[in-house]
Amino acid sequence: MVARIAFAIATLTSPDILIVDETLSVGDVFFQQKCEARIQHFIESGDVTALFVSHSIEQVERICQRAIWIEKGDLRLDGPVEEVCEEYRNQFA
Repeated sequence: MVARIAFAIATLTSPDILIVDETLSVGDVFFQQKCEARIQHFIESGDVTALFVSHSIEQVERICQRAIWIEKGDLRLDGPVEEVCEEYRNQFA
């Protein structure tokens, strides 16, 4: 419930930078869908920079255009979301 309130407050206005750190992992499917739609609205407006932190590759692919893969504090890869997510998945293949 705290994450829901925090997200609602953070997105009440149009921020210059929106930092979403694992917020979508705490809610049910309906909350996640609402949050994703709100984040997409900000991104599409072109007025908000969104920093989205997640362990959900599927969410990263839906929301982001660019991804940075950081592992144990080290930069592993920085580039288009498709390339970074593909490389991430390949480590488990």
